[in-house]
Amino acid sequence: MAENENTAQIAEKISADIFKVFHWELYAQKNSNFACVLDEHKNDKGVKKVTHPGDVVFYYLDPYLNKLVCLHTDLKSYKKSTIQAKKIRDALMSLAMTVECAQLSPGWSKKFLKDPTQSHEIRGLLFVANHDNKAVEKFSHYLGGISKSALPVAKGQILHILGPLEISLLYSVASDIKLSVADKKINANYRFFYPDLTLWKRQVVDDNRTGATVEMLLAPYFILRHTSIYNEKREEITQGGSVVYYSRKGETVEEFVYLLDCLSRYQLINSREQIKIRAFHRERSLEMKNNFDKAKLQYCRMWGFEGDRESEISDITIDAIQGTLPNYVPDEIGWHE
Repeated sequence: MAENENTAQIAEKISADIFKVFHWELYAQKNSNFACVLDEHKNDKGVKKVTHPGDVVFYYLDPYLNKLVCLHTDLKSYKKSTIQAKKIRDALMSLAMTVECAQLSPGWSKKFLKDPTQSHEIRGLLFVANHDNKAVEKFSHYLGGISKSALPVAKGQILHILGPLEISLLYSVASDIKLSVADKKINANYRFFYPDLTLWKRQVVDDNRTGATVEMLLAPYFILRHTSIYNEKREEITQGGSVVYYSRKGETVEEFVYLLDCLSRYQLINSREQIKIRAFHRERSLEMKNNFDKAKLQYCRMWGFEGDRESEISDITIDAIQGTLPNYVPDEIGWHE
């Protein structure tokens, strides 16, 4: 019972710290095994698996797929002296088999889904925290050495990995969003922006508060949209618009010219709304702001923008967010390696 409570506590903390900000939801069932239904699933000793583990399942609606993405999540936490390539490989192999079985097992649907009839897709998520914050590079090195072909990933199956670096960055972004809401710099009813793409069209209406997909969170940038904030006298105290969270270093003028072109194509640049770019790479360039100013000037010259259009481009700002580290201490929250 204690282990179940610990897993639930960890999941709720991670959800509150990070994923609720990105509009992810959490199924009620936690730390629950389900029956293995495939004979070829065996442990490292060649013995047929009886059950598969389930720490927690996060979910969100993917606006391009128009279905729920259910992330069957394996929660791991290591310190520098205990993280090993074999542990990471074993965790991925176990997760791959678990997700393959979950797609076929009636037991999985009964345990986790609220509405099994709703269109959904089951994926795996390996969430690996580093609780002494000293093994970020070590994890990336070990992960890079694992052969994808050696993992039992079934056709059409997707596994996502959030390692120590991704977790710390998303934690920082989530903290920045929460602080911005508290300071009334962003309306609490913000949403994530999904443009129509060449190969993918949005299947839900634009004003839905759709969750940020894993793909979005790990992309070079993602966009948060918010409406204006008014005081009790109906006076506007914060102009509505877009916040662009930018994950690159900002080393070149060209990358910002490309970003400005994307914002223009998405029709987000106008005089009625503000656009703020928030950079969150930990090793961003010292010339980032200057590169961005050069990019705005170059972009306006490229397209011959003058007057109001030039002012709209010029008004776009860029700043770096404050980096913060998650503090998932195993002994304090009952997280065992």
